[in-house]
Amino acid sequence: MTQYWPFPGLIRQTALRDRLVVSLDLGDRREALKLVDRLARVVGMFKVGRALFVGGGPDFIREIRQRGAEVFLDLRFHESPSRVPRAAVEAARLGVKMFDIQASGSAACIMDMMTRTRAEVARVCRVEGLRRPNVLAVAMLALRACRRISRG
Repeated sequence: MTQYWPFPGLIRQTALRDRLVVSLDLGDRREALKLVDRLARVVGMFKVGRALFVGGGPDFIREIRQRGAEVFLDLRFHESPSRVPRAAVEAARLGVKMFDIQASGSAACIMDMMTRTRAEVARVCRVEGLRRPNVLAVAMLALRACRRISRG
């Protein structure tokens, strides 16, 4: 089966498995781990959002990692520029492959937060011998609007 690739001048460097991320936004930690067990050999990474992280905590991330799976921690860190780097370091210590930052506010504040986060994560990973995770900056989120349509 031929895969569609819309960029003929670019060569894909990674296998499909490495580009595939499955969301674990299920209501239950047990169900999420069953899905990890079923798909870990064919999926490159699993996304853990806020609800699942709050329900399972850091130990849940460690369980996924112990199963040999990669984790995208989707918590969109967004507090002050001094607090985001601390949260980012803890995500790196959990062994996640990727996490995200909410890039909102003034341009100067965003740049300060991203610069501090990158520097602190790099420093801690170097000192502690950790793999440095990828950091995504989420600049805009899609908003779901619900509106009531009345019939006249």
